[in-house]
Amino acid sequence: MPNYNYRVRSKEGELLTGTTEADNKNEVISKLDKQGYSIIELSSNSSGGFRESFLDQFRKVKRKDVIFFSRQLSTLLRSGTSLLPSLKSIQGQASNKKFKAILDNVVNSVHSGTSLSESLAKYPHVFSELFVSMVRVGETGGILDKVLDRLAELGMQEMEMNSRIKSALVYPVVLVIVAFLVVNLLIVGVLPKFVSVFEASGAKLPMITQIILNLSRVIREYWFYIFAGIVVLFWWFKVYIGSKEGKYNFHKNLLKIPVFGKIYTTLQVARFTRVLSALTSVGIPLLEALGVVRKTVTNVVIRKSIEDIRKHLAAGESLVEPFKNSPYFSPLVTQMISTGEKTGKLDQMLDEIASFYEPEVEHTIKNFASLLEPIMLLVMGAMVAIIALSVLLPIFNLIKVFR
Repeated sequence: MPNYNYRVRSKEGELLTGTTEADNKNEVISKLDKQGYSIIELSSNSSGGFRESFLDQFRKVKRKDVIFFSRQLSTLLRSGTSLLPSLKSIQGQASNKKFKAILDNVVNSVHSGTSLSESLAKYPHVFSELFVSMVRVGETGGILDKVLDRLAELGMQEMEMNSRIKSALVYPVVLVIVAFLVVNLLIVGVLPKFVSVFEASGAKLPMITQIILNLSRVIREYWFYIFAGIVVLFWWFKVYIGSKEGKYNFHKNLLKIPVFGKIYTTLQVARFTRVLSALTSVGIPLLEALGVVRKTVTNVVIRKSIEDIRKHLAAGESLVEPFKNSPYFSPLVTQMISTGEKTGKLDQMLDEIASFYEPEVEHTIKNFASLLEPIMLLVMGAMVAIIALSVLLPIFNLIKVFR
């Protein structure tokens, strides 16, 4: 979708400039006219040519852009700057071109009288339902600066957690890739050079050598079919998990995987409690908060469990009982929720649960990665040793024959 630069004059006579996305120029004219602007100048921002428009398709608004936006807007509002000048200031400083264009549209939308939450809701791929819901509460309660600060804090916590998990898994993943490349190099690149020598000798080859040679021949002669089979299998798997039943079964099995299943479940629960704490702390009613947070949980099985909890609450039941009946929330979670409900400090208890579980997850992943590293090294060494033996054993036999 092309960008259009415009210069307009508002009903109050103020001169405004900006950029907007639209399919064609008539759509831009219609949009600006509805906002009550008089168009002075309108031009397509496509001078960058094919390369620039092609790259625009792949530019994304990163999580950190939204976090910095929340933090900056919160700071400006707290300092006494009104909303529209604050948005204009942030839009002018934005370094991400795509985010800059979005903020420009948000500024124009707010200037025309639309609320900030409604303006942000037009970009669900950038501002999540959670983000929009909390901003709406902040606008209604006059605590927008506090809500934005809480959103920035929540985003930073999630980003830091994801970063620590990824860094813990980097080395094992690199080992797996190196092992795959080394084994394939030996089987496909090195081993075939000895085939002619073995065949010319006429000697009976050891079983291990025959197996490795046959494997090498299959990979070299049928690599295209193997690759096509992997692609087809990947496509089928993608279609399967794209279906409602397939996705549910896949997510259900993820929770049952030894070690990983426990880590994955704990991460989902930690995210759930952290987000629910953020929602309830700014005054969103619990039922509404559960409806929003349910959509932020990526596992559909746990999501269904949260929806069941919400239905029980809507029926007038106590908060604790539905959590007790769910297999995904430990007795510790249930007990802390019960304490929070009784003391009226539910948001604090939920935040405590997340603060307890997140370091535990990080520690478990680090221990698992530390255990995995020597195992991967042993497996890689064993595979290389097997391939080396498959080459050396026939050579030793040939030496004996020559002697």
